[in-house]
Amino acid sequence: MSETSEQAAESPWEPGPIPAERFHNPDGWANINRAPYDRVSGVLYKRAANIKRVRYEPADPAPTQPQPWQGHGATVVHWLFSEQPGTEEHLLEGKAIAFLHDTTLLPDAATGMQAHDTMDKLFYVLEGEGTLHHRPTEGSPVIARPLRPGDAALVHAGEYHRVANDSEAALRMIVIGLQAATETQNVREASQAKGASDEEA
Repeated sequence: MSETSEQAAESPWEPGPIPAERFHNPDGWANINRAPYDRVSGVLYKRAANIKRVRYEPADPAPTQPQPWQGHGATVVHWLFSEQPGTEEHLLEGKAIAFLHDTTLLPDAATGMQAHDTMDKLFYVLEGEGTLHHRPTEGSPVIARPLRPGDAALVHAGEYHRVANDSEAALRMIVIGLQAATETQNVREASQAKGASDEEA
């Protein structure tokens, strides 16, 4: 097998970035996805090839700043999820970040199958390959979906899920926990109240 075909086998095809001027529509909404959502039993998948890449030249120009601090050069942004006006998807509305993890599963490692009552989880694969197993309820059939670099998945609260690295290389992902903004505020207030009572004791 040639070096070129080996590289093609390792990394799935991804379309090139589009210019920012073509992506941002001043008269309306810009779709950050190249294809309709891929939903299976409540879990939403975004394959790398279906995530739009946008080229900014430069990103955040900052023209009022002195020359050394102005933006320059090209930046490519992978629009994974968005609730910004003009690109909103209404998938993460009312959510607050509970945690942001850079997670690496070593070869043959796997997380346990579990569901979180009040937390959604967002996965973005940086390196390696693995499998996301999920089911909507306890006892329902398990669905297995491959995870490759550039893929993203959104698992909703209450969905059973696990990630397995069945390859010979490390699987590295960004994992974000999302809770309803009110839930995050309740946890914060409870933690502050506990801290205050500990100080008084």
